[in-house]
Amino acid sequence: MFQTLVICLFILSILAFIKSVSVFIETWKTEAPMHWREWNEPEFIDLYRQMFTYLWPVIFGKACEAANSDLLVKKRNDIRFSLIIVVLLFVAGTAFNDFSFEVSPRWVN
Repeated sequence: MFQTLVICLFILSILAFIKSVSVFIETWKTEAPMHWREWNEPEFIDLYRQMFTYLWPVIFGKACEAANSDLLVKKRNDIRFSLIIVVLLFVAGTAFNDFSFEVSPRWVN
């Protein structure tokens, strides 16, 4: 029962992460359009593909402070917070299976 609750919370946290990324992109476009253009105008899907590579300084570094927008920094912090929640719930979900992650149908032995 508790494992099912953790899995449901994990799925909901992924949806919250997706929403926070979309709000961040929209805020970035309106609050700091020149800064957004400096980073090659990333769109919604680009942020996911490049979050841990090219756009690392924007999300996890200090590049957002260069835009001089407090709202943008708050939205960036929302992304960080939601990503932490996703990771913690993933770890909690795998802890029920002795930290093993197996992708297969339940009816296959």
